[in-house]
Amino acid sequence: MVMTRAIVLALLTVAASSAVPAGDSPEEVIRALYKAHRPWEHKELNLSNRAVLSKYFSPELTKLFLKNAQVERDCPEGDLCGIEFDPILGSQDFDDHLRFNLRITQGTPSAGPFEAHFKLFNELREKLSEHKN
Repeated sequence: MVMTRAIVLALLTVAASSAVPAGDSPEEVIRALYKAHRPWEHKELNLSNRAVLSKYFSPELTKLFLKNAQVERDCPEGDLCGIEFDPILGSQDFDDHLRFNLRITQGTPSAGPFEAHFKLFNELREKLSEHKN
């Protein structure tokens, strides 16, 4: 399976318009987000820090991330609570030495004004499946 991710930035739509510092375009905010959040380089946003979140996300989305962080903190040991994947990458997995190439395009009316496209795996991987008639 080709592991190409076309992450629809609907969650960043509001963020790009309300969290943009003066002079930064929404695309610059999106690029800054993906530059700051690169777990394969051991650089991750602190999704429980209001100051960090508010640089990239709307107040509403920041509040939801903080609520998730509280759910995770209150989670009984051994249980799984909260978001169980990387919400910025939209995935659980990626190559350890990823060659990350971000491409931002105009979105669609249903997706929002921007889409971010990137691969989370360097090599082309195919999934074989059998189809029975």
